[in-house]
Amino acid sequence: MGRIQHEIMTFCKAEMSASVASIVDFGLAVGLNLSGLLTYGYANIIGVVSGGVTNFMLNSHFVFSKTGRRTRSLAIRYLMVWLGSMTLNGGGTNFITYLVGAKYFVIVKCAVALCVAFCFNYPLQRTFVFRKKSDTADGVADEADRLEEEVNGVEGNV
Repeated sequence: MGRIQHEIMTFCKAEMSASVASIVDFGLAVGLNLSGLLTYGYANIIGVVSGGVTNFMLNSHFVFSKTGRRTRSLAIRYLMVWLGSMTLNGGGTNFITYLVGAKYFVIVKCAVALCVAFCFNYPLQRTFVFRKKSDTADGVADEADRLEEEVNGVEGNV
């Protein structure tokens, strides 16, 4: 039962972090768009980028803080997942908004964000980005860690 409680708590903390990041994302996107400063496409991209940075900072410090990985390794892993998330969120929102009309931008953004959060972001952040270093199969280093060690070794030899 302890493992299940731990997973539930981790999920709850991750969703709180995602909620804060979504407030940043949506606040900027909707605010910039409704104020007339930017079109929904540009406003959405600024919101997605700002929300992604916020989410990484909160997750790395408060949600999945004891991974045994260096910040650089986490950032590389997060960047890979975040690029996919940004593509799905930004591209999906912009494409569907284009199809249904700009007046539905906020509704579309909410629907796409929920789908991406539950089906893409959390599963990959939990099992790939913030997985504890000791959780790797057979003790084999992950590719991101191997690349980091390689880069650090090269930097040390220069």
